[in-house]
Amino acid sequence: MDISLRTLKLKWLGPLSAPLVAAVLLLGNLELAAAQTERLPKVGYLGFGAATPSTFFQKRMKELGWSEGKDVNIEYRFAGGRPGELPRLARELVNAKVDVIMASGDEAIVAAKNATRTIPIVMSACDAVTTGFVASLAHPGGNITGVTCITSELLPKRLAVFRELLPSASRLVVLYNPENVSKPPEAARAVELAKELYLDAKAVQFRTAEDIETAFSSFATDRPDGLVVLTEQRSIAYAKLLAELSRRERVPVLHSFSEGVYAGGLISYGPDLPEMAVLATNYVSKILKGGKPAELPVEQPTRFKLVINLKTAKEIGLTVPTSLIARADEVIE
Repeated sequence: MDISLRTLKLKWLGPLSAPLVAAVLLLGNLELAAAQTERLPKVGYLGFGAATPSTFFQKRMKELGWSEGKDVNIEYRFAGGRPGELPRLARELVNAKVDVIMASGDEAIVAAKNATRTIPIVMSACDAVTTGFVASLAHPGGNITGVTCITSELLPKRLAVFRELLPSASRLVVLYNPENVSKPPEAARAVELAKELYLDAKAVQFRTAEDIETAFSSFATDRPDGLVVLTEQRSIAYAKLLAELSRRERVPVLHSFSEGVYAGGLISYGPDLPEMAVLATNYVSKILKGGKPAELPVEQPTRFKLVINLKTAKEIGLTVPTSLIARADEVIE
């Protein structure tokens, strides 16, 4: 029944029926508003860390014309640093019938991939091809696309930065999360490259904060000259702890992303995470407009940052070479 017909009935029924018809009209308008809300596209956001949506994701969505609650509904799910929660949270998003899932970090991507083969997944990954998330960067071929940060390809340059930072170093520890599918092969490659630089290197696993503390405690009797962290969502969650232990043990730590340095770490070289978030969000928008993941080539970051924390260097008694400082994109003093 349209509004014009209801108005005619209101006149026909007379003033005593006006309150009743007005209520019917109000109910109809509420139903219409509810129907419009239901028709909004729905995005699922799956994150490893604390329940804080990425400001870069939210800002970019608005820039692309997707105002939350007006143009799109967003279902947020965060594991709070507990990887075992990710499969359940991914299933919740599937059950919520989202139109696309934004998965940040390899462990979240694995959970989303295991939860659905049909709902499009936009990833922010470490190494999309090595992990098997996509068939190739140019032709993803499934329900997953997005951005990959090529951290493995950056290993030679990252270790060259380490050697320049510590030219007399002879021993190196590579710290990595074995439950992240991209990290075991990356750790093995890091050890190989370190040996080519005449460094005695070994890989050490961590899963929890306690594992990291145990690793640093062992440095009292088995001390390396420095430590390289294969950064991903779990190590970012422990970035402050890594910085505290680095200062306590006076061990230089090289991170893959600047977030480790912002938390108090010494030095990092790698992709710019905000840029990766923007690139991934662009794909969320494309898929909401009808794009097919299998036909959207995986993108790679274009900006790479060398960030140095001179305050931390001073605390651990290290003099950073002027050559590195001169090339740094950002120096924290």
